[in-house]
Amino acid sequence: MMLYGKKQWLDSQYGGVALRILWIAATLVIVSIAIYWFLDKGQQNQEVLNRKATEISEYGLLIALERLKDNPSRTSEIAKTEYEGGWYTATLKRLSSNDTVFLAVESIGHAGSVSKKQACTLRLEINGADSVWIRQSIK
Repeated sequence: MMLYGKKQWLDSQYGGVALRILWIAATLVIVSIAIYWFLDKGQQNQEVLNRKATEISEYGLLIALERLKDNPSRTSEIAKTEYEGGWYTATLKRLSSNDTVFLAVESIGHAGSVSKKQACTLRLEINGADSVWIRQSIK
């Protein structure tokens, strides 16, 4: 009858192979967990940047519409403006179709490496001496 001692367990002839396989398996599990954690963290960060870029672009659109309220004949660009750790730009372009005048308002918000665009189209309605911009669509 043979008894396996400590030296024989580590010897490749008796159990060293099993021990090495166990170490390799444990290493693979640890590496897999680390990769999963880093990918999950990156995805969460990307989601935060997406939400932030959307919020910034919506804010830029709001500012453009407020400036339009102050000056209804405005058709220019709002230059790069810093806001909440990101920045936005906005453009106002006058378009016409038949006898109808439209104004395309577009804002692009940036947060980190993410950019999001918000846009709306306004239609000019004229009643006598008064004129007002009516929202036609929003994207």
